[in-house]
Amino acid sequence: MNDLHSRDARDPEAIEIVAPEAARYADRVEQLSRDTALHPVERLAYGDDRGQWLDVYAPPGARDLPIVVFWHGGAWINGHLGWLRFMAPAVTALPAVFVAATYRLAPRCRWPAQYEDVSAALSLVAAHARRFGGDPERIVVGGHSAGGHLAALVTLRREGPPVRACFPVSSSYDLQYGNVTHESLEGRVYRYLFADPRQDREASPVEYVAGNRVPFHLTWGGRDFPHIAAASRRMVETLAAAGCQVTHTIVDGASHFDTHLALGDANDAWYARLRAALAAMPPLRENA
Repeated sequence: MNDLHSRDARDPEAIEIVAPEAARYADRVEQLSRDTALHPVERLAYGDDRGQWLDVYAPPGARDLPIVVFWHGGAWINGHLGWLRFMAPAVTALPAVFVAATYRLAPRCRWPAQYEDVSAALSLVAAHARRFGGDPERIVVGGHSAGGHLAALVTLRREGPPVRACFPVSSSYDLQYGNVTHESLEGRVYRYLFADPRQDREASPVEYVAGNRVPFHLTWGGRDFPHIAAASRRMVETLAAAGCQVTHTIVDGASHFDTHLALGDANDAWYARLRAALAAMPPLRENA
């Protein structure tokens, strides 16, 4: 597949979206992205698979700007770059470089392929940052749902380029669900993502909090999925107990999907939090 525009399209082998609310979200977010006039200044591959691509959006004349890398959701089995373009105008207006990122999907590619991809993507961004006007020492990561889970995990495992802040949205931080049915929202991680159910611990960001010094801001909806809300509360408590800098926002009345759709609005409170984090983030070399 050499047609770059195909990266905006749904993976033909992805699991069909059957939940009505999820299908409505996919339709809406894809329409918002189609309506977005801003186009990437670069499209980079970090592997040979159709899921290993990045779109880079930068303001005109960008130089040494902080970089926001954001991964899409979709329960690790759906999603593509077309779910992220709608955020680009708001992020670049901060100003910052926006990197929309995707990854190989399950069940075609089982865990840890998704974690390997976010780690590889982050390394590629840091390596090429100066070329598109970004500062490799000021990288913030985030994501919605499964994307936020992956952003949190790559931050806490500290196995790649340094991350300066993490902004996950409506994500799960503990995939150790135990005895659940494969048909449930929680059970799909065992049905589609893991090759071995014992991988649930290594895939859980909450297990890697010790020693973390990267600030976190967690967001979830007042009407979010119960397991997402519970995991988010536990993650806030665990980070705080470990002495980490952590803040959170519960968006009143918002569903699991509303929290991401809201990020099409540059005036959303999420961007105010992000702007403040970027303003307080001098290059690492100035802290030496």
